[in-house]
Amino acid sequence: MKNEAEKPSASLGAQIMMASELGSSIVVLSIAGYFAGAWLDGQMHWSPYGVIVGISVGFGLGIAYILKRSSDMDKKS
Repeated sequence: MKNEAEKPSASLGAQIMMASELGSSIVVLSIAGYFAGAWLDGQMHWSPYGVIVGISVGFGLGIAYILKRSSDMDKKS
């Protein structure tokens, strides 16, 4: 029987690709939050609070995505 230490790990390329996917998800969702907040500022005249809330929500969604994705990877292995 093999123990946990002998399991093959993912290749370096796969690890780099996963890290870039997770990092870019935070950036993309934060930028989307910025634009949504800027649109909300234009509609409701809440400047700058819409942008601040939009970026915060986008960043929070990015963190939630990373946590969900890492949980899925843990279940897989």
